[in-house]
Amino acid sequence: MTIEKTDIENIIRNTRKYWYVDGLSEIAGGLVIFLTGLTYWLIYGMADSSTKNFLLILAPPAVILLGASQVRKILPQLKEKLTYPRSGYLTFKKPNRTIRVKRAVFAGLLSAIISATAVMVLNGLPQRFIPLFSSFLLTLFSIYIGYQVAVPRFYLTGFLILMLGSIISWINPTGALPFMLLFSGMGIIWIISGLITLFLYLRNTQPMPEQP
Repeated sequence: MTIEKTDIENIIRNTRKYWYVDGLSEIAGGLVIFLTGLTYWLIYGMADSSTKNFLLILAPPAVILLGASQVRKILPQLKEKLTYPRSGYLTFKKPNRTIRVKRAVFAGLLSAIISATAVMVLNGLPQRFIPLFSSFLLTLFSIYIGYQVAVPRFYLTGFLILMLGSIISWINPTGALPFMLLFSGMGIIWIISGLITLFLYLRNTQPMPEQP
C-alpha cells in the first residue's frame, strides 16, 4: 500500500468521524437495537401459538427497518439544531450507482458468509455459549465500525458487548431470554456511550456566532 493511498484513506476515515462527534448516531442506533430487544421481550411473553412464532421471525426485522428509516429522517434534523451550529456543516458526496451496487453485492456476500459460518458454529455449540459467540461477532462489528470512522470508543463498546455476552452465557438463561438480554443490553450500551459523548460535546463546544 502506497503512502498516498494510506493518507487518502486516513482523510476519508477522519471525514466520517465527524458524523459521530456528537453521539447522536449511537443514541439513535441504540434506541433501535433496544426496541428490537424489547420486541423480543413482548412477543416471548405471549402464549405459545403460530402467531407468536410468526411474530418472532418477522417483528424484530420490521422494527429494525422501521427504526432505521425514522433515524435517517430525524437524525439530520437533530444535527442541524445541535451539531452544525457548533462545529460547522459537512456534507458527504454520494457514491455513484455502480459503486453503490458493488458495495451492496459485497455486503450481501459478506453477510451470507458470516450467516453460514455462524449457523455451522452455533449448531455445534452448547446452548449456553451461543450468547458468547453472538457477542463476539457483534464485537468484531463494533471494532470494524470504530476503525472505519476513526472513533476509538467503538472499541470499548465492543469490549462491553463481549463482557455482556460472557455474563449472559455464565448465567445461562433459557428460551429466547439470552437474545432479549443481549439485544437490550447492547442497545443500552450504545445509548449510554452516545449520551456521554453528547454531554461532553455540548460542554466543550459553543454555537458559532451568526454571520452578519
